[in-house]
Amino acid sequence: MSVFQKGVFNAIQGNPAELNARSFAGQILRRFPNGSAPIFGLTSMSGRSRAKSTTHGYFTKTMLFVAITSSAALVGDTSLTVSTTAGITPGMVLYNTRTFENVRVTTVVSATTLTITRSFGRVAAAAVNNADKWISVGTAFEEGSNRPTARRMSTVYVPNYTQIFRNAWALTDTARASLAEMGYSNMAESKQDCMAFHSVDIESALIWGQPEMDTTGATPLHATQGIIDALEQYAPANTNAAGSTTNYAQLVTLVEPAFTSSANVGNPKGRVLVGDNQAIKVITDIGRRSGQVQIMQSETQFGLKFTSFQMYLGTLDLVIHPLLNGLGMTGMALILDMPAIKLAYMDGRDTKPEEYNTQGKLTENGVDAVGGSLTTELAVELINPYSCALITGLTAGVAEP
Repeated sequence: MSVFQKGVFNAIQGNPAELNARSFAGQILRRFPNGSAPIFGLTSMSGRSRAKSTTHGYFTKTMLFVAITSSAALVGDTSLTVSTTAGITPGMVLYNTRTFENVRVTTVVSATTLTITRSFGRVAAAAVNNADKWISVGTAFEEGSNRPTARRMSTVYVPNYTQIFRNAWALTDTARASLAEMGYSNMAESKQDCMAFHSVDIESALIWGQPEMDTTGATPLHATQGIIDALEQYAPANTNAAGSTTNYAQLVTLVEPAFTSSANVGNPKGRVLVGDNQAIKVITDIGRRSGQVQIMQSETQFGLKFTSFQMYLGTLDLVIHPLLNGLGMTGMALILDMPAIKLAYMDGRDTKPEEYNTQGKLTENGVDAVGGSLTTELAVELINPYSCALITGLTAGVAEP
């Protein structure tokens, strides 16, 4: 099994003789899990944003619907006391979900009082009970009417910061010159290791990062907020733990919050679910036992292979996440509305490579070695946390009783 190594790579340390040109077997089996940073990879399909400063806030808004309750009222009453008049304007038609009566708002009197026209439609007026629920079913205006009262959804400012990710590769010039059979290059291999570590670092921050701005040192140190911390802060109802066993109905309860809204106009019912081996097994076991889920293999989206888990709420594209497996995050699943996740790069800081002591590159005088680094500065944007969810503790999938 591979192990972490630090410092300048040389011809002996971490470079077994078998890898050099004199070895009898120069072929190497790389044991990197394929696709160690799938979320980072998928964000490339979601578009990107631009960070103008290390303090990178962004704005989000969620569609609002009018649903209120009222106090009791007699059949002939045209004044209605309600829980709130926020979002209600003259001309709006309200529907009583118990009596089926439609009424039309003529005046918004105060924060809790409306003047209404009763029986605005086929259903006759009826007595209103305390706590009756009313929902908006549109607006209705007469011909030649004046312009209605304007409405808008307020934006929510989400503060965040950029984070600087840096990884380096280095090896002695002797190690660079040592080639294994079949054209194996120590330098190319070191670069690939650096790229792998860099992508996994960004992936880890995407998932578990927390916002931080430390100005106690000579220069600022800042970190970006990842998906889980944003969910816990802005959409805590979307983070839930499964029980010791999970059946189909319980899975629906865990998954449902992520389908209440969407940033994906083209596919509002599509989500990507990344999880460790156990989480994916539990979910597929539930699907097979319930008979209410269609499971399809070898579906290709975003250039990756998925198991498509189709249920009445929508479609979950299941992806086994090597990082969750490697870190032992057993039974964990993230449900992601990919268009809601964007990376905001600082200008000129989108994975900038640098090399030292290689031909035509920067020179470090007096060092008999070559090397390089990758630097990326970005902030994570979760523009709609309500369309994502976190499930932990998935242990066993069972049939419904």
